[in-house]
Amino acid sequence: MKTRLSSGPADKRFLIVSFATYDITEAIYAKAIEELGYEAYILSGYNPFLKNIFDIFGINKLFFYEEFNKNFSFAKIRKEAESLVRNATREELFNLRKDGVNIGKYAISSIMRTTRSSSFTLKEPNIKKNLSEELAKSILALNSAGAMIDKIRPDLLFVIDRGYTPVGQIFDICLNRGISVIQRCGSHKSGHEILKRYFYPSMGSSHHHSLSKDSWEIIKNMSWHETLWQVLYDELRSTYLSGDWFSEVGTQFKKRLYSKEEIFLKLGIDPSKKVAIIFPHMFWDATFFWGKDLFNDYYDWFVRTLEVAVQNKNMNWIIKIHPANIIKAKRDHYYGEHKELLAVHETIGRLPDHMKVISPESDINTFSLFEIMNYCLTVRGTIGIEASAMGIATLTAGTGRYDGLGFTYDFNSREEYLQCIQNLENLPAMTKGMIEIARRFAYGIFILRPLHLDLLDHGYNQDEKGSMRFRPLFRNREDFEKSHFVKGMREFVESNKEDYLNLDRLEKCAELSH
Repeated sequence: MKTRLSSGPADKRFLIVSFATYDITEAIYAKAIEELGYEAYILSGYNPFLKNIFDIFGINKLFFYEEFNKNFSFAKIRKEAESLVRNATREELFNLRKDGVNIGKYAISSIMRTTRSSSFTLKEPNIKKNLSEELAKSILALNSAGAMIDKIRPDLLFVIDRGYTPVGQIFDICLNRGISVIQRCGSHKSGHEILKRYFYPSMGSSHHHSLSKDSWEIIKNMSWHETLWQVLYDELRSTYLSGDWFSEVGTQFKKRLYSKEEIFLKLGIDPSKKVAIIFPHMFWDATFFWGKDLFNDYYDWFVRTLEVAVQNKNMNWIIKIHPANIIKAKRDHYYGEHKELLAVHETIGRLPDHMKVISPESDINTFSLFEIMNYCLTVRGTIGIEASAMGIATLTAGTGRYDGLGFTYDFNSREEYLQCIQNLENLPAMTKGMIEIARRFAYGIFILRPLHLDLLDHGYNQDEKGSMRFRPLFRNREDFEKSHFVKGMREFVESNKEDYLNLDRLEKCAELSH
């Protein structure tokens, strides 16, 4: 890049909180928003090289999180945390709040992430000691975030992952103070971003890969045509088969497409029986933030489902262990057995003939499974969107993403859910109306919501850690201003809407329908 990018005077403040390593991407976002009259501020963990990166873009308001921690006594906070943990129950700790911030939930989530725990229980050795330490960090983050927001006084906050300390506390405080928050995350394919805006604390459980009420109304009421389904199908198929499907965590690296007959033969399942596939979530990853669960957590749902499935021999049951386990284990230097596989062994032991496991190491591309699957079981996983769009009956065990919209089978209690899967083979197939609603929703998520970050050649190598690659595709301010990403980002910020939607694609949808 040959020319330093600069902007005019600003009368509003825009704070980007990032503890990831996408610094050039954050700088691009900041530069795009500056033109709307915002001054960019950056908060990150300490890294002496960050200043050089942001300086290229003319951004010099860089703060390190550790600077704000110095104003508070961690020893004093630790005593407070120990007192809170000492006699508290699991439920009390989970719901523990201070100044309107979920300090208990963030502490538990962080413990599960760092220890790769399957579930949270106070019976485990040293758990109260570890929890006290994480809760102290959570309270420190609350205090530091408050001081940071008092100092910077942002009009708009921008975050990536908000499920852990300290970003979660900053997210909560801003919403409590009436500061809207835009969350950015990767789309289903590399080089594309999903943007969602949060206005109120009650919106905190809305999943970033969901549709707002306004977006859903637009998509439900737009003209629908078989051509749109073909566009969606081709998008899903090509992204799966290229290995780019959520390539940030390598979900389809080095996988191959099998035919229906090959899958039955490879897995050794009875082709005369229906097939239900259980898609367990990673127990320890972003467990508690996307709605209400029928069960205590992802682990509890999984083992309860297995206990019923092992008794229902009228069907084939396949357990599809999350493929992201491989990349995340390599990145975390984890060498133990995958937690979901351990849960299978602990719950069932030796698998009966009507149950099979597809391990993360399997070379089966998930797209192959749509050919044989009659039922998809998940709490709220992305797989439920694709499966429903393919006409596969999807059972959910939690809220917050795509339940209750008319294309999934949802339940009011765990008992109702478990009773259903006892005789799952009798559950009716999806109707044509349900399938169309599912396809509309999937079209909104996978076609209309992604924003192409056309300023970067950004992707992930199909190596053991899914290493990132990116290369700037612009050289100066003129190139920057021609970007469709910059245009879309600015329009989204000014619109004050909850979801970014590609309006150009919407117009093309209308043209196709006529």
